[in-house]
Amino acid sequence: MLEQTFSSLVDMSDWEDRRAEDVRTAFLSRSLAALCIKMLAGINDQAAARTLVDGFDDSGIDALFFDQVNDAFYFVQSKWNNAGNKPISEAASGKFADGVRDILAGNLDRFNAKVKAKENEILSALRASRLITIVLITVHSAEPEIGLHGRRKIDDLVTELNVPSLPEQARAIHLNQEEVYRLITSFAKPAKIDVPITLSQFGFTERPFLSYYGRANLIEVAGWWRDYGRSICDRNIRHFFHRSDVNDALRDTLLSNPEYFWYFNNGITIICDSVVKSLTGSPGTALGLFNCKGVSVVNGAQTVGVIGTILPQGEGGVASETTKVSAFEHSWVQVRIISLEKCPPGFDRQITQATNFQNAVVRRDFAAMDPVQHRLATDFSLDGRRYVYKSGEEDPHGDDGCSITEATQALGCAASIELAVQVKREISELWWKIDRPPYTELFNDHLTSIRLWRAVRILRAVDEELQKLRRSSAARADMIAVHLNRALLHLVFRDPAVRQYSRDDVTEDHLTTSARDAINEIFPRVAAYIEQKHPYDYLASFCKNREKCAVMATALLKPGQVEASGAQLSFLPEMINPDGQTPSLDIP
Repeated sequence: MLEQTFSSLVDMSDWEDRRAEDVRTAFLSRSLAALCIKMLAGINDQAAARTLVDGFDDSGIDALFFDQVNDAFYFVQSKWNNAGNKPISEAASGKFADGVRDILAGNLDRFNAKVKAKENEILSALRASRLITIVLITVHSAEPEIGLHGRRKIDDLVTELNVPSLPEQARAIHLNQEEVYRLITSFAKPAKIDVPITLSQFGFTERPFLSYYGRANLIEVAGWWRDYGRSICDRNIRHFFHRSDVNDALRDTLLSNPEYFWYFNNGITIICDSVVKSLTGSPGTALGLFNCKGVSVVNGAQTVGVIGTILPQGEGGVASETTKVSAFEHSWVQVRIISLEKCPPGFDRQITQATNFQNAVVRRDFAAMDPVQHRLATDFSLDGRRYVYKSGEEDPHGDDGCSITEATQALGCAASIELAVQVKREISELWWKIDRPPYTELFNDHLTSIRLWRAVRILRAVDEELQKLRRSSAARADMIAVHLNRALLHLVFRDPAVRQYSRDDVTEDHLTTSARDAINEIFPRVAAYIEQKHPYDYLASFCKNREKCAVMATALLKPGQVEASGAQLSFLPEMINPDGQTPSLDIP
């Protein structure tokens, strides 16, 4: 299969004048790496072959690919063994892990021409401010799995890259001969899923197309996830995300008030090739059993996934030790079943698209219910500016005003290094619960529109200077300016001249000039600190690590600049000791 797929696509010019047997082994090893990216990233044969960087000075990396559609950065180490008995060694996997560290640190000068030719692709991944998932793949043709010590080299790097309590930043995939075969065959057409679905208090429509709707018990829905997993959402635009704003809200309801779930949730839409109602529950519509063939959840994948991972799943498997079956016996979710049997061709795709392109409520919309936001918008209007805090309005620019996003970033960075990290890692967390800290520490009756506007002006001045500093000669200047921009802004707010931004007798021009001076002074010191203390850290992860950023801030701020800034830390559980005290951070 590898020869048929890649024989004319893999560049083997660097293996000329070698033994034919060695050339074939090298070709198969490279093809194995290309195959993994083809299958896992879903790209074509030609694109997969272009991901190969195997050769002298590849630092153990045989292929790499930045998938900008799915925001995934793939690294592959492959090994072909004709005898099928030698997996990737500990030394090889250690070299691979160190090579990935070098690339994530931007040290491309240590690599061969093939890697350097991908500099633009690599830098676009490293500079991205959105979440990029790092996927580390080891693959070999041997029957044994990669050894414990070899696997540990990769898994240790995954642990370094992942930030506690945040969505997965990195993961490892280890493939041996059997798993490569399974990977190939898994891309065959998925088997049809047939599911009997029980609905209570159901109704139906016959024209123009047959459909049923009613309430399904949450325990039954959890069984779908147990039996079929992601496959039941095969035709959905979005698969289940383990961490998102919507999913967190679903979990909260399931764990605190499962009987409210039907009232709070939009429900699940299922399409199927055919549906037949059995005689169970007849006559009447109080209860019905519907035998559905070719089932797929096309809207509500997050709902099914959360229910499946939270609820007990029976047969000895429990999704969560904190839940019991009895808590969900009277808990429901609305389900709609649409039969495709008499629908026109392509109608399933139309349903999928239409049910997924609906307005979503995001956490910013919760903040929009706070009277403080309304007051700030009114006060801004009196000064001839706009303050946008509701979704759907166009954000203002320049002197026209600012949005709640800029406001939260500026106020958070002014408050504490912890909140500066929070606005970088997941700003929506600050908008969700508007009746408690940290939200009330930032937005309260004492906050004036003048103070807020000055904080935003400082943020913008710093961001403008960072665009220039990205091109400075400081080590890793580009990535520091992108990823550590909010930690840097906090350090600027601690500058004595900038800290006066809430005083009426200080002009805006003076504040912005002071902010520009402060960032130009602190930037090279941050770059030197990173180069000395964290030369191999992936800065996209570093900037979201509260402890590392707190240590850096303490090390770089001058005496008198490090002090309590008013932000309470009780909402940061991993930063609090069991006795409720914030831990002291020793400077290494």
